[in-house]
Amino acid sequence: MIRNEELNKQSEKILKLIETAEKSFEEDDEMRSHLAKYICILCSGFLENAINLLYTEYVKSETSSDSVISFSSGILKKVQNPNASRFRDIAKSFKPEWEQPLIDYMQIDDRASAVNYIIKDRHKIAHGKDSDITLIRIREHHLKTVEVIKFIESQCFPLGHKGN
Repeated sequence: MIRNEELNKQSEKILKLIETAEKSFEEDDEMRSHLAKYICILCSGFLENAINLLYTEYVKSETSSDSVISFSSGILKKVQNPNASRFRDIAKSFKPEWEQPLIDYMQIDDRASAVNYIIKDRHKIAHGKDSDITLIRIREHHLKTVEVIKFIESQCFPLGHKGN
């Protein structure tokens, strides 16, 4: 479970939608394909929201300066289509020592590939290109990206951190 309530709700909504699509459209491959594409776009938005929400929350826990919070939040809201490299770069921007552990974690179980797949397919879908996304594949990738988000959350807010 993701500690950030808003992100946790978004993730649960995505998983529920996948489950509903699998049950409701068992015999309709075309409808399942369309829903998988829609869910891929939701997953991409989830990744964008995660970067914005987690790092803005981190900044708020580290400073009381309204101008620093406003500036950071403004920059983070502009992050779009964050692939694994972008995740790494943002972590490094906050604390250089966060970069390598995040890289290492994302290499386990192809988590970086899951992030990249969602972003790559979102781009294909948005530009009307063919996508081989399926409900099964998007569920697998989403669950791996949730693991990445939970890892970032643990970097920003380790147990005992003043932001918890």
